[in-house]
Amino acid sequence: MIEITDKPINPNEIFKKISHKNSGSVVFHFGVVKEAVGGKRTKGIRFAPKGDLEGELKTLEASLRKNWNVEDVLIIRRMGELHIGDIILLAAVSAEGREDAFAACRGAVEGCKKIKNIAKKELFEGE
Repeated sequence: MIEITDKPINPNEIFKKISHKNSGSVVFHFGVVKEAVGGKRTKGIRFAPKGDLEGELKTLEASLRKNWNVEDVLIIRRMGELHIGDIILLAAVSAEGREDAFAACRGAVEGCKKIKNIAKKELFEGE
């Protein structure tokens, strides 16, 4: 499952979407806006989709399903202006065993870091 949204991500709702009866392991990663980048204080960050972001995320999802034995994959990517502490990204994977769940979740996070179809602007204090 792939979601691109400008709405806040509610961690309490995520487990219901990703958990399955055969899943012995469910792994989550939340990427959040941090207060400093390269030693400079920020007040947030702005993300905007460009190109085929949905297609790029679907390709990543298919790759995770191909490379690991997973029950389900959920990637939620926030767009818009986010503030310190806001969730930018949720990568969640359910699998029968923890090895595949952890490895696939890490693959999701690393894959999301390489996405090309997102415009990103740090919002630094004083600018």
